[in-house]
Amino acid sequence: MARFIELRFVEQDIAVRARLLEEEMPRTCSEIIKHLPIETVATHARYSGSEIAMLLSTDIKIEKEKATCVVETGDVGYMWLNRDDHYGLDDDVSEICWFYDKDGCPTMAEGPVRTNIFAKIEGDAQEFYKASADTRITGVKNVRISLIEE
Repeated sequence: MARFIELRFVEQDIAVRARLLEEEMPRTCSEIIKHLPIETVATHARYSGSEIAMLLSTDIKIEKEKATCVVETGDVGYMWLNRDDHYGLDDDVSEICWFYDKDGCPTMAEGPVRTNIFAKIEGDAQEFYKASADTRITGVKNVRISLIEE
C-alpha cells in the first residue's frame, strides 16, 4: 500500500501530497520518515532551474541511492553535498528538493549533481508549483513536510 507525504508552504497554506517511492528508494524513504515532520525554510535553487531546496540539519545524512540528475516535474529528492566537493559552499548541505517545471536539473556551479528521488507529487499541483516559482521573487518560505496518516 502506497504511503504519502504532504509538502506545505506554511504561511500561504498551500499543500500537495507526494507518493513515497518506498520500493525503488527504501533507504532514503526510511531515513526521511524517521525525521518527519520537518519544518524549515526553503529557497529557490541558485543554478538548478525550476527547483526549490529545503535546507535540513546536517545531522540528517543519507548516502546516495540510485541517485540521478535526470528529473521530472513533481519529483521530490534528497541530496547531501560535501562542502569540499562544490564551489561556493561554506558548510556541508543536507536538503530535500522538488522540481516544479520541466527545466529543473539539480545543479551546482560546476554542473549537474545527483539526487535521490524518493517521492513524486500527485494530483493538481498548479497552485503549489506557482508558489514554488514565486520564491524567485519573494525569497525564503517556511515549508513543512509531514507523513500523511491514512
